[in-house]
Amino acid sequence: MSITVHAYIAVTDLERGIEFYCQALDLSLRRRLDADWAELEGATTPIFLLVRDQPAPRHDNWTVHLDFLTDDLEAATSQAHEAGAALLRDFQERVWGRMANMVDPFNNPFDFIELASGGYDRIEYVRDVLRF
Repeated sequence: MSITVHAYIAVTDLERGIEFYCQALDLSLRRRLDADWAELEGATTPIFLLVRDQPAPRHDNWTVHLDFLTDDLEAATSQAHEAGAALLRDFQERVWGRMANMVDPFNNPFDFIELASGGYDRIEYVRDVLRF
């Protein structure tokens, strides 16, 4: 069995969604599949934008969450901010790297992750308890 992942992001305005994600993440429009559905390319996983009539609920109650890995956290955060994203809190430092918690103009949360050398392999498990 083979599994391919597609990521769907709900937006209330397709044109604004295309503009935001293309500017914020250096993606490009691959194709429009319908008047309310578009596919973006440029990431390792295809990202689809789908129009929904209402904005997403509060950003702290998500069921699916996207992390975008970057090698320059400051540049990625700045670019997304210029496109209309908001930084939710100061950068977080972890043993595995640094993280910026963001929210897009449609109230969808996402993170930028800048992994340290060794990344998640630097996390130690001790008696079934994570230790950071």
